[in-house]
Amino acid sequence: MPSVELKIGQWGTISSKKYSDRAGPKKCRAWTKYRDTDGVSRPVDCWDTTEPKARAKLKDILEARQAPAKAAKEGLLTPNTRFSTALDMWLDELKLDETMAQQTLDGYERQIDKSDDKRADPDAIKIRPSLGNYRIREIDTAVVDNYLKSISKLGHKRKARWQATILRETLDLCIRHGALTGTNPMSGVSKRTMRSRKKSVKAEAWTTLQAMRETVDKWGRGEEIPGTPAYKHGPRRDSQEILDVCDCTAGAGGVRPHEVFAFLWDEVEGIDFDEQEWPTIGPDSCPEVWLTISGTVVTVKGQGCFRQEWLKVGKKPYRVRVPWYMVQILRRRWEEAARPSEGLVFVNRNGKVKNPNNFNRTFRAARGTEYAHINLRSYRKRVATATAEEKGIDAAGLQLNHVLGSRVTAEHYVEKPRDVPDNRDVLNAYIA
Repeated sequence: MPSVELKIGQWGTISSKKYSDRAGPKKCRAWTKYRDTDGVSRPVDCWDTTEPKARAKLKDILEARQAPAKAAKEGLLTPNTRFSTALDMWLDELKLDETMAQQTLDGYERQIDKSDDKRADPDAIKIRPSLGNYRIREIDTAVVDNYLKSISKLGHKRKARWQATILRETLDLCIRHGALTGTNPMSGVSKRTMRSRKKSVKAEAWTTLQAMRETVDKWGRGEEIPGTPAYKHGPRRDSQEILDVCDCTAGAGGVRPHEVFAFLWDEVEGIDFDEQEWPTIGPDSCPEVWLTISGTVVTVKGQGCFRQEWLKVGKKPYRVRVPWYMVQILRRRWEEAARPSEGLVFVNRNGKVKNPNNFNRTFRAARGTEYAHINLRSYRKRVATATAEEKGIDAAGLQLNHVLGSRVTAEHYVEKPRDVPDNRDVLNAYIA
């Protein structure tokens, strides 16, 4: 029967023997084989006055030799480690990824741990409370499959897919540590239960967005709008700020919602802001003005709201020509802000970064229930659809700063036309 190979840092059975004809007092030898960290098994022995002393001395030698192997394995997961520990190690690995945005990391942590926010749902399904006390060896396909199905049955398909990603990568980590053998348990999980019906893109018409502007204007005057009662007392509502954000989102080419709050005065080109006389600005007369889109506004736990000096991961800064109405807005805001040469175009009342969450809260009240379905992303879809209709899908993708030929443009931002092209000349060939 073949012998079982030793593991790294392990030694075999210790043997000993007394050699009476050996010179000197140390006539007893103890020996065994030890497998070093390079994977090679080598003989190890020592001598002493008695066999028990030789065996004890050899064990001390082996334990000292074992120290590097133990150090190499220190911190490794084992089959008996709690899955909660593996989740922590996975999060620690993510923090070493320089391409990982902090808000993305925060999103993963929200899926793993229950929130201490009093507004959070106490019954929300999170990974650590549900699976954290399992031993890693107990996490099999049946366990993770049933867990993800329980989320999908509640209608939280996107949540299930997000947590599936976390589980898959954490179990990959367990395999790398040798705590799991074979294939990843997630490989056998049913993906069908996490699929959701793909919604067709709906791009609001320009006329709808213009009608919403009128509603916001009424809200600013304190008039009653659907879902929001009349406002008779208190500080004046700032509807102009909401309209400026919406108009600049459209005018800058349908930028991503948080990017509009990151516009900088020093990235506006084509206008000399120091001139006393500006050129006439209108639909038929406007200088060519460029705006560089180079950053976005993010909210990070513990750090608050700030301007991130780069766009979405993988997206480079780009320039857009802005229409006349946006140039008018920039001119007015520049005057109201005491003609700054740098800094943010949109700021809060303290002159700091405007929080998109606070803006959205006010925007919801200002647009009322009639236009509750409209948000800043609606402008991105309308710009993409209008550009695709006039100049083609590739032009629409470039306008949104997508990679040329990206499927994202057509699948998520451009509304498919209801009417197909007139092909009667082809179809008439059937009955000629």
